[in-house]
Amino acid sequence: MKAIPLIDGTDGARLPVKPAYGSPCNGCGWCCASEPCGIAREFIGADGEGPCPALEREGGRFVCGLIIRPLVYLGRAAGLDGADEAQPEEADALLGSQIAEALGAGKGCCADGP
Repeated sequence: MKAIPLIDGTDGARLPVKPAYGSPCNGCGWCCASEPCGIAREFIGADGEGPCPALEREGGRFVCGLIIRPLVYLGRAAGLDGADEAQPEEADALLGSQIAEALGAGKGCCADGP
């Protein structure tokens, strides 16, 4: 199995092993660690090979920051002061659900790889 590129914030913790293509997501982070998605490339300026700058670790698994805190990442990309401060929960939830739908989050592992 190919190693996932180093991601800051793991503190050396053992991460979930990537599931088989089409299996339920287990939060291994392979998809976002190997390369940023089109949404991250277009809206927050992520480029090249992974890891995606919106990849976050939460509770022993990885999550997409563009899904759980989209206004923070979009605000940072726009250079807005205070982008890391509390954002309206309703707006974050609405935009996050739209991004999740566009990415197919929750539909199963779609990452090619080992």
